[in-house]
Amino acid sequence: MTGNPTGLRSGPGRWVARHPLFATSIVVTGGVAMADIHIAAAAVVITLAAAAACRWIHWKTGCIWWLCASLAVAVFLIRSHARDEAGRRLLATPHGPAQAVLLKDPQGNPRHWSAPARLIGGPVPGTRVWWEGSGPVPVAGSIVAAEGVFENLPSPRNPGEFDRGAWLRRQGTAAMFRTDWKPGAVTTGKWAARGAAIRHGFRHRVTDGLDPHSESAAVIRAVVIGEPPPDADSLIAAFRNSGTLHAFSVSGLHVAMVGSIGWLFLSWLGVPRRWAVIALLPLIFGYSWITGNSAPAVRSAWMAAVFLGAFVFRRKPDLLNALGAVLLAAMLWDGRLLFQAGVQLSYGVVAAIAIGTAWASRAFSWMAKPDPFLPESIMNRGQAFLLDLRRRIAQSLAVSLAAAIGSAPLTILHFGLVTPVSILAGLVLIPLVFVLLTAALVSVALSPVLPPAARAVNQANGWVANLSVRSAEFFAAIPGGHFQTRRETRPMLIVYDLDYGAGAACFSGGKDGAVLIDCGDRQSFRQRVTPSLRSLGIEPDSAVLTHPDGNHLGGGSTVWQAFPIRQALLPVELARSPSHRQWLREAPAAGVRTLQAAETKTLAFPDDATLEVLHAPDPKAVNTLADDRVALYRLHWHGWRILFTSDAGMGTELRLLDKGLDLSADVIIAGRHRGDLTLCDRFLDAVHPMAILASNPPYPDSERIPPDAAAYWKSRGIQLVDQAVTGGVTLTIDDHGRLVITGYLTREPLVLSPR
Repeated sequence: MTGNPTGLRSGPGRWVARHPLFATSIVVTGGVAMADIHIAAAAVVITLAAAAACRWIHWKTGCIWWLCASLAVAVFLIRSHARDEAGRRLLATPHGPAQAVLLKDPQGNPRHWSAPARLIGGPVPGTRVWWEGSGPVPVAGSIVAAEGVFENLPSPRNPGEFDRGAWLRRQGTAAMFRTDWKPGAVTTGKWAARGAAIRHGFRHRVTDGLDPHSESAAVIRAVVIGEPPPDADSLIAAFRNSGTLHAFSVSGLHVAMVGSIGWLFLSWLGVPRRWAVIALLPLIFGYSWITGNSAPAVRSAWMAAVFLGAFVFRRKPDLLNALGAVLLAAMLWDGRLLFQAGVQLSYGVVAAIAIGTAWASRAFSWMAKPDPFLPESIMNRGQAFLLDLRRRIAQSLAVSLAAAIGSAPLTILHFGLVTPVSILAGLVLIPLVFVLLTAALVSVALSPVLPPAARAVNQANGWVANLSVRSAEFFAAIPGGHFQTRRETRPMLIVYDLDYGAGAACFSGGKDGAVLIDCGDRQSFRQRVTPSLRSLGIEPDSAVLTHPDGNHLGGGSTVWQAFPIRQALLPVELARSPSHRQWLREAPAAGVRTLQAAETKTLAFPDDATLEVLHAPDPKAVNTLADDRVALYRLHWHGWRILFTSDAGMGTELRLLDKGLDLSADVIIAGRHRGDLTLCDRFLDAVHPMAILASNPPYPDSERIPPDAAAYWKSRGIQLVDQAVTGGVTLTIDDHGRLVITGYLTREPLVLSPR
């Protein structure tokens, strides 16, 4: 007889017998994870697991594990191959028309919006693509048609940058369709329009009566419907650094809370348990849908369905089995979900809570014990209440501890962040979120019948939202409450490769502070520069701006909300740019000391470096083109001189030459003037650089390096670091005092020796 009949009496055997679905899902997950490396690795893992089950548990268990894991791996490989093959066929498709149905509401504005879509017709119908369009923003379910071209999914071009292409690929996206930036045709059916009306109506009702642009309204929308607040990175940072970011966006926690709220309400009405479960399922799945069906929300909804279904069929519910059933179904349907950080955290935290809460409760058992000299039977109402409160706090702390320990490896892996303060922060923030969510649902229910009462509830809820933010800020500010595990300690200068001629760089002293030198445009700052710096563990505390161009100002307040900026050097006093006006007027109110280039000669930098102001434009020439108002800076860094010309043109260069200044530098970091020549002969003669590091975005054409200019620079013996080839560039000084210039994409360093 194959298998060990006594295996079920062993520890592992009993555990598997109690949680068969969870045990099976673990084996299946391991097989899919290995299949992403190599199919042979998956085969080895699956076979070993099945053999172990046959030997120590039961042969039937081993067969089930092997069959389920093999099927999940096969589905994973087939789907991955189909996606890759569809991508190749789409990239070979010439420029032309395409038609697709949008899978989610787009993000963006009429100038540029984007959303996942599924192709209708064409060479590979049914393929999932990322659609980038313009014109009136449609809604989920709309059919869009436009002229354009299929392109590769974006790949990171800067150190520490989030790999958006890999993230999209894991969701089954085969390619990107970029339209010709002309409004295409949009057809919105009856059901799509009705769904959008319900979602938008829900969004309006949860904040009706509040200033829609207020912080409290932004927090309520983030917590209740998962809408990220625009340009409010400081809010997000407070929740992230307190370890409660899952409370700031719709996750499985919120779906579970909605189920709990519904359960309490139905219990209060006296609805029998079995009927209450049937009534709760539409509420749970409806909330998941109305908030965008994020992976954690869908997982939690199905978990609730499995868990609560046990009551319907008069079975004892088991959290691990419910989690295992949903995880097993997800892996059998599409194993690519496993490689998304949000999915890993969602399943991992629930598993940690289910497995570790009993263990963690021991750490707080003292809090839940009654007074040995005061039996519970003789306690008065107040004493019984305090004991019950202590027990609830102990249970909450145990859950928080288990979740913190279980999520720590994943948060370190994906974000390089450890938040021990989350154990205490969750004790405060989770009840506040429960109250906030309850009030929002009450407001939605009251809105059709008693609009004034609904608005009053929302106004009270605004106080809860503000209290949640203040609490998150308090816990985030506790010394040692959070810290980065990844931190770049080498002094370095990072020059970012951005789109549309935007410019940004950051000089880091390692452990000695950091300075932003331009910030890119608002979008690139939020999506590229900020994630990059956080990934590297760099926190700039100062900013230097070269000229009042929106492509270099980072959106103004977005910058000091993202990082603790305390000082900023501005190029001019007056400008038409709204972002520059924010730097000039709003930055001081946010605690940022502002300096003017015209009044500054040098500025101390980290790592004993110095920034020299070579040229300050007319501070009040408001009607002059931004590219003609560039301040030129030279960085002196351990004997090396690096000249930042940004988007200055020949007109600015000639004005500097006429002053007879010493312009010599070893490296020029240059952008492009939109309507003037850049880096003229006389200027290069005066600077005499060893290398030119030049931005070279694919569009618009005015921002590209002219081929004849590149050839001419090389003919003069100047090394060209072309960011179209290298991507982002990192400059460091090695132990021999040499300047090492390394491209993110090329990895082959250019090493310059001192002259």
